[in-house]
Formats: sequence, structure tokens, C-alpha cells
Amino acid sequence: MRTRWYGRGILVGAAGLMAYGFAPSAAAAPARHATKLPKTLTVYSQGDVNVQTEWQKVLVPLFERSHPGTKVKLVFTTDSSENTDVYDEIAAAAKAGKSTQFDVVDGSVPAEAATANLLVKVNTKEIPNLKKIQPSEFKPVYNEAVPLRGSQVLLAYNSTAVKNPPKTLSALISWIKANPGKFAYCNPSDGGSGEGFVQDVVSAYTSKANNDKFALGYAPNLESAWNKGFSVLKSIGPDIFQHQYPNSNTGVVTLLASGAIDMGTVWSDQGTAALKDGQLPSTIKLTGITPAMPGGPDYLGVPKNIPKAYQQLAFEFINWTLKANIQADIVKVMHGTPGVEFKYLPKSYQKLFAGYPAPALPYSAKSSSDMESDWTNQVG
Repeated sequence: MRTRWYGRGILVGAAGLMAYGFAPSAAAAPARHATKLPKTLTVYSQGDVNVQTEWQKVLVPLFERSHPGTKVKLVFTTDSSENTDVYDEIAAAAKAGKSTQFDVVDGSVPAEAATANLLVKVNTKEIPNLKKIQPSEFKPVYNEAVPLRGSQVLLAYNSTAVKNPPKTLSALISWIKANPGKFAYCNPSDGGSGEGFVQDVVSAYTSKANNDKFALGYAPNLESAWNKGFSVLKSIGPDIFQHQYPNSNTGVVTLLASGAIDMGTVWSDQGTAALKDGQLPSTIKLTGITPAMPGGPDYLGVPKNIPKAYQQLAFEFINWTLKANIQADIVKVMHGTPGVEFKYLPKSYQKLFAGYPAPALPYSAKSSSDMESDWTNQVG
């Protein structure tokens, strides 16, 4: 029997959700405006300690403070396997025509649930602050979920050694060849920052139409278009630090911190956090290149099969999370990018993202898996 952490450190067993009192919002409820909204919102989230802090220290208390009388029941776990359990519960409830116990789901669940059309489609009538979000962010989730926060792959460089960092992918490739041993990216199978760099290279030699298919679906018959990009990656292999690829995102950060390399690819949130806590020296800077490396948000979604009144409360909560001050607080805690466009943040926060381009859509899970396998066979 799996164990689960729910709420604030309370351990319960496999029957925990129901037994601990997170009862389904199953009772029928009148439409919005015909009655008052419910006073309890049940939210599921999963992630590391920083995600838990975001919910417990920022989102839950601030929402409750700004909505007196409304409570948020947070169901949080650090166990990623629970995402599958929650998805299965939402899918089973929908199939049975019953309500699920969650009013809002966070993390990796919304993207999968949206693919199966299990979430409510969102619109600016219900969530006016959607206008603050890049329209392209809704494509991977078929307009069924809303970005809360994000991260993207960026170029980290030693500003004392690199006075004019590359602005384009082609310039970066030229820099790598001209500075052998001074660049690193991690094995794409072991870290998303390395995967993002590999995707950027192969997609540069692939049509936009095909890249959209790789991002929004699965098109193995078109993957031969990656071969030119893999040839480029193979050509710079001897110029990569020790011709080796660290086995994690952290591995590249460690090389940058030690001064072993002058440039590498990192996640924006990881790089920002490492700079803030002193793991990276202040001489390390973050920047984007063109075409942009991939990235994307974590989404919030509202299951279809909950009563309308609970949907309306969920919409109200999501709209609130997109307010400028709340997004700024999320950025402060998560060290990542906001769900809204940078221009909607307070000006002091906008400066944090100067030079950050809008990230490319990441390839789908199946496309990424094939790309990683091809990289291993042709490059690694």
C-alpha cells in the first residue's frame, strides 16, 4: 500500500483522501449568480519543497485572507506517482458520471487530463486575466488549463570571460567551436536543460509545421528531419567539456560554479535560485538566444465533472492567481517565470527577465523520448 503526504505533513494511507475528510464536491449546486459560491475549494498539487512552500506560504493564506470565509483544502504530495492516481480518479469519475473530489488540479495532471478532454475549457468571461497570458500557452492543453508559473532553458555564462554572449543559436555553435572545452550541456535523457538545447538544435533544421506536430502530438514518420541537427551536435562533440555530458541539470551548474566551463544551458528557475543562494557566483549571467530554447508552464485545471458552483469558485481562484502582485510573489518563491507575460509584472520584477525570449513549445513526451534515443545513438 502506498503512503501519501497530504496537507501539512499528515501521513495517511491509500484510502487517505476520503478518510481524511477531502470529500468529493458531489452535491448538485445551482448555477452561478443563483446562489452564493461554496466556501471550500479543494486543490491537488504535487512537487518539490519549493512548490509546497508556494502553496502553503503564498497561495493558500493570501487567497483566504482576500476571500474571508473561504477555505482552501490543499492536498499536497511530493510523490510524483500520485499524479497518476489523481488522473485515474478524475478519469474514472468522468466515465461514471460522478463528481471528483478536486476542484483545482496543479502540476503535471492538467496537461494529461486536458489531452483526454477531462477539464473545463477556459475563457476570458470566466477568467478575465487570461488576457495577460500568451495565447500560445493554451495550445498544448487545448484551452483546458491555465499557466500558473513556468521555467525555460537559458544560456548561463561567465560574464568576466564572455563579454558578448551569443544572441543566436548559430552564434552559440560558432562560440562552442572557437572555445573548446568551455561549454557543457547535460545528457538530454537525464536533464531537461540538456534536452532543451538538443531540441533547439534539431528544431532549427525542421519546419515550423513539423515542430508543432512534435510538440502537440506524435509524428515518428517525420523524425528523420532531425538528422541534420544531430550532425551539428555530433560536430561539436569534441568541443564539449571533456567530451562528456553531465548526468543532470545540477551537473552543469556545478561546472559553472567551479569555473570549469564558461557557458552552459540551465533552467531559468534553477539558475536564478543558484545565483540567489550563492551556489553560483554573481559573475554568472542568464540570457536567451534565438530561436528560443523550450520551456513552459505548470498549469491549473478545473475538472469537468464537478458542480457548476465549484467550477465558478475555481475560476475565481485561478483568476486571482494571475493578478500582478500574486504572480510576483510566485516568482519570488519559485525563482521561475510567471504564468502571465512579463509586462504584467511590477516593473521591479520585469527587470529580472530582461532578455528572456518567449520559450519554444517543448516536444511532447513521445517525441522527446524518440529524440533522446536518437541523440544517444547518433551523438552521445
